[in-house]
Amino acid sequence: MRKNKIFVFTLLITVFLASYLFAQPKQLIFTTGAMGGGFYAIGGGMAAYINNVVKTVSVTAQASGGVNENLNRLDTGVADIGLSSHWDAYQAYRGEGQFKKRFTNMLGLGVLFKNWSEPYALKKSGIKTFSDLKGKKISVGAAGGSMHKFMSMYLKAHGIDPEKDVKLFHLPPMESVDALRDGRIDAVMEIAAIPTAALTDLSTTHPITIIEFAPGLREKFLKENPMFVPLTIPAGTYKGVDKDVPTVGMLAIWACRKDLPEDIVYEIVKAIYSPEGLAYLRKVHAAAQSITREDAAKNMPIPLHPGAIKFYKETGLL
Repeated sequence: MRKNKIFVFTLLITVFLASYLFAQPKQLIFTTGAMGGGFYAIGGGMAAYINNVVKTVSVTAQASGGVNENLNRLDTGVADIGLSSHWDAYQAYRGEGQFKKRFTNMLGLGVLFKNWSEPYALKKSGIKTFSDLKGKKISVGAAGGSMHKFMSMYLKAHGIDPEKDVKLFHLPPMESVDALRDGRIDAVMEIAAIPTAALTDLSTTHPITIIEFAPGLREKFLKENPMFVPLTIPAGTYKGVDKDVPTVGMLAIWACRKDLPEDIVYEIVKAIYSPEGLAYLRKVHAAAQSITREDAAKNMPIPLHPGAIKFYKETGLL
């Protein structure tokens, strides 16, 4: 009899613990971007909204050094969800360009927003186009990251050797602003959702210039680099920038570990692209104005996760 009671008690404890553990939300890490940048703000907002409406998960947003770190975190399982540019994700998944192996441990969730290239300088520097950067000191973010790579491409398009004709610094956004303000550097590379917090803050105290392509070179650059899209930074985006600024940019996407359960992925994708989710994100950052459910499954650079596919098929987007 005593053995039976012990067995029943043990069984009840086991069932209770199993039920308790099953009821706990799955912990997920969302890798975003550098503090002060658009990826950091949008990613944090997405994590917060998912936590509000998807009760089976608990998402923690984490800052990162940028897209390269996000992709590495996803591929190695350090993070569960992350943001990327579509071109970096395309190359990483195929092991092309700077990526020496295929990053196949991740799958796509959807297209998000546009990323505007907005390199900037203080107006008093006299810098207006990339041609003016020869001999200058430029902060380009993490070494080997998207901003470093893209600035090198812009400079080369203007006949400037990024290894010989300029001095590059690898500073995060807020440190770049401080260095520019103090005169330790001449220009800062940025590609992000607009408006960018760091640049917004700077423009309230110092007149700035968004660095443009020299006349005729943007069109040539776009033709030679079709992974970029033509974009415009509207007048008034930053204090003192009183005219539209033609630039280039890329699409931002989000991705996840390929082994995330289908039901969880379905719920988080459904939450973000719901009318309520999009309305929430548009209050978080102005760049979310360009996120639409209709475009979410278009032009994805990597295969979609089955949970995302289920949602897009249900809504007639696939």
